[in-house]
Amino acid sequence: MPGPTMNNQEAIEMMNCCKQEIVSLRATIDRLQPKADAYDNLAIVLHLLPATERRMGENVVWVLDKRIRELESKPQPIADAAE
Repeated sequence: MPGPTMNNQEAIEMMNCCKQEIVSLRATIDRLQPKADAYDNLAIVLHLLPATERRMGENVVWVLDKRIRELESKPQPIADAAE
């Protein structure tokens, strides 16, 4: 017995909510970044913490946008549309 499925519109709505939350959190990070940088600089100068390297992660918003575009352009199967 297959589990509950989600149609394209539900998937798009869920991904848009995720995307908006990520964008909101990125705005908060941008606002707080100068304070974090100042703290990191003081910690380095005062030798409070070891220096750490910064790495870039995957751009989740870009991945969500790409998948939304794919789902929007893909016709909904008749079996799923009836649910």
